[in-house]
Amino acid sequence: MKITPFGAAREVTGSCYLLQTDKSNILVDCGIFQGGQFAQAKNFNDFGFNPHDIDAVILTHAHIDHSGRIPQLIKRGFMGPIYCTEPTKDLCRLLWYDAEEIMEEDFKRHNAPKLYSRDDVKVSVRRLKQVDDKTSFCFQDLQIRFHNAGHILGSAFVEITEEGGKTVTFSGDLGNDDTPILKQKDVLNKTDALFIESTYGDRVHEKDAERWQILKKAVTQTINRGGVLLIPAFAIERSQELLYELNNLAEKDRIADVDMFMDSPLAANVTDVFRKYPEYYSVKAYKQLTGGDKLFDFPGLKVTRTRNQSMKINDSRWPKVIIAGAGMMNGGRIQHHLIRYLGDPKCTVLIIGFQAHGTLGRRLYSGQKRVKVLDEYVNVKADIVSIGGFSAHADQKMLVNWIRKAKKRPGHVYCTHGEEHASAALATRIKEKLHISTDVPRPRQTINI
Repeated sequence: MKITPFGAAREVTGSCYLLQTDKSNILVDCGIFQGGQFAQAKNFNDFGFNPHDIDAVILTHAHIDHSGRIPQLIKRGFMGPIYCTEPTKDLCRLLWYDAEEIMEEDFKRHNAPKLYSRDDVKVSVRRLKQVDDKTSFCFQDLQIRFHNAGHILGSAFVEITEEGGKTVTFSGDLGNDDTPILKQKDVLNKTDALFIESTYGDRVHEKDAERWQILKKAVTQTINRGGVLLIPAFAIERSQELLYELNNLAEKDRIADVDMFMDSPLAANVTDVFRKYPEYYSVKAYKQLTGGDKLFDFPGLKVTRTRNQSMKINDSRWPKVIIAGAGMMNGGRIQHHLIRYLGDPKCTVLIIGFQAHGTLGRRLYSGQKRVKVLDEYVNVKADIVSIGGFSAHADQKMLVNWIRKAKKRPGHVYCTHGEEHASAALATRIKEKLHISTDVPRPRQTINI
């Protein structure tokens, strides 16, 4: 068995692994590269393999940096099935059509090239094949099993065993501990090799109670000074977690009567998908749901799906809270709100997810005091606050503990899906604490298992 990473090796985005045996050529994930112009330009390069030669795609979850190039893969000749969980199937349909609409708008406005067409998306959706968690299935000479990764709705880590040969496990993205909505990630089984994400491989998140206090403080302080709280949120999971936490904050702490806007039609549609799958919820969230709590709705919340509704937010009274995409602030409605409020010292920007190099979010997170938003330069006077604990990714301690608690520790670990320093830090920690051979593979480095 041979594994070659064609993305997310010494970088965070563009997850794509080619697994080859004597009888099979499959991909685990096929995601978009995100970040600055250099990263985005890589999406138009050759894949590094012939899409005609790929027999199937195994998709760990719907996030665009894991799934976003699948329609392009089909455009370039891939003819096989795409295996994923049922929620992932529903979420991919939303994300792919949304991405194509954004590309079409950029094409009309700026003549920007498109990765794929709406017809490519339609074919991609038809190719999605639903599989159940923990139920193994055979594909050619491979036995494949999905396990709950606790990252986003329907996310999985994938265990693949070659007939009469070795087992390799791909973590996909692993969830944070004690997430408020989803079940915790499953235990790692025996595996000869583990490809593990390292997005936060060099840091540790705040405790759950500290996360709650930072959120509460950001809300209450901004309200008390009559400002606007902007929360750039990823449409999947972070937006739903925010609604869940703000619901609790509104009910338990009786925060001031202010308008809260979820200004993202994609996040609103994703929330509808969440409502379909309560079996994926944690025990606590499920009990709240069955007890009559709506989880994602509360007094004062307004969901703005249309452009006109979004524009009317500008005329609403202060103070207020606005949740809008994109999560890394490199597109979407959040940019229009940043132009309006980023220069006001009464306002706050609350960063709750990973910000890739080259994105507007990373520049704000790094403390830049003057940034370009759309075509305007804005002096940053608003408070910039970040909460690592709201990330959908496990931190260094959680990743090491997940391996430590495996039914049997893996024979070899490969740290991927992280900036180089983060992957190296996690690899060093695994070697020191668990005494397992660990490497940080290079892009397009073929590894024999």
